[in-house]
Amino acid sequence: MTRRIFHIANIALALAFWLFYGLECNGTMHGIEGDSLFLYTSQFAREMLGRNGGLANWLGAFITQFYYYPLLGSALVGLLLALLAEGVARFCKSDITLPLALLPSMVCAILLLDPKWTLALPVALCLCVWAAYAVCRIKVLWIKAGCAVGAAIFAWFKIIDCQFYTYAVAPVKTYYIILAATALICVICAIVPQLKMRWIPSIATVALTAVFVIIAPGKVDRLQEEIADYSHLVRVRDWDGILAKAAGNRLSSPLSTNAVNLALEMKGRLGEDMFNYYQSGTRSLVNFEERKLSSEILYLLGFVNEARHLAFEDMAGNPSRDRGVYHLTRLVNFNAVDSLRRPIAERYLNTLHKTLFYRHFEHEQLVCPQMEPNSDFFFNFGDFCQMLGFLYNQKPENERARDYFAAALLLEKRTSVFSSFFGESDYCPKSWKEALQITASINGGETAPELLEYVNSYNACYGKASGMGRYSRTYWYYFNFR
Repeated sequence: MTRRIFHIANIALALAFWLFYGLECNGTMHGIEGDSLFLYTSQFAREMLGRNGGLANWLGAFITQFYYYPLLGSALVGLLLALLAEGVARFCKSDITLPLALLPSMVCAILLLDPKWTLALPVALCLCVWAAYAVCRIKVLWIKAGCAVGAAIFAWFKIIDCQFYTYAVAPVKTYYIILAATALICVICAIVPQLKMRWIPSIATVALTAVFVIIAPGKVDRLQEEIADYSHLVRVRDWDGILAKAAGNRLSSPLSTNAVNLALEMKGRLGEDMFNYYQSGTRSLVNFEERKLSSEILYLLGFVNEARHLAFEDMAGNPSRDRGVYHLTRLVNFNAVDSLRRPIAERYLNTLHKTLFYRHFEHEQLVCPQMEPNSDFFFNFGDFCQMLGFLYNQKPENERARDYFAAALLLEKRTSVFSSFFGESDYCPKSWKEALQITASINGGETAPELLEYVNSYNACYGKASGMGRYSRTYWYYFNFR
């Protein structure tokens, strides 16, 4: 009965991880998949397997590629965690030690909610546990001893010494504590004799399962998940998805606002709707500390050289020290704009065609050379508004540059400069009209007839907390209160 409860709990934990990770952390999963690369070539396999920890890294990368479909990827990880728990349970002579068999997989599941930990961790544990169990099953003593020595040497160089963390400063002590604790649990399970405690193991198993279900959701970084989700939606050009996600939800980060503003521009609604969302200066348009999203924004505006520069920097600075499919897809798109750089794009494209899910990837046609500046210039990352003005002056037909330049001027509250550029424009969305009205009121000009009633109502409510909420989505409110 106890082992049956253990198997039910193990399956329940795998299913819980599958659904929670696949549904609640799909943005994080897409980000991890974008930073990884698995090629179906013998050269790639030889290079991966030839490194220290190569077998664990190779298998981890193989599973990670299925994060392309979050529910499929999380199902494979849930199966891996269930195999780990089952492998530890094989050492149990007594039912009372069965709850301990769940601990390694629970710890791995919680750590994997942090995207810095890689699948090489549960893969390494699973391989080591099942290899140890296989050695223990050998009956002939001298064969068992020889296999134990060979397996230990192979495991140290090709499994244990793996890339379990994506950043240079890895928690090595934590990793080896997990390995040692898993080994200790296996030893305890193997030496504790059968005891007649029928219900205690079952109660402990259920209690551990309940604790895990309660603790695990709190380990997810919701802010990071939101940013990762918006970043993925930009990557796949799902502008409607970005706006649907933002509708009725407070944007928790300037990076989320970057994605929403870009989606508004790609739908032709930036000037009309941008102040429906919280804005905080020009960092709401782009944040160069995040290279992935900022390179996409620069590329779609027409700053292709600068986008290519940021994308290459991001690939070179990838924490895992490897190229990822997201890096390669961006470099394909960014290099394909210029006919002289098309051969470089083809080389990156050939690499992508050796993957499972990007074998039919082709470069997009969202940017043309006519959107780029006419002359070389020094891009000042510290003054994005000035760079937008430079691009707009050279390419006034570039509507994206026009809208972003106007938005930058409004966000910096430079209404007089805005009026000098766009005061006579035939295109005049809602936020532009409100900005021009501010300039007119400062200079003693007349209010546009269509805004007269609205302006009078705003002025009547100005400074009254009870009445200003209805104007929170206007440029006037931003200009006066933010």
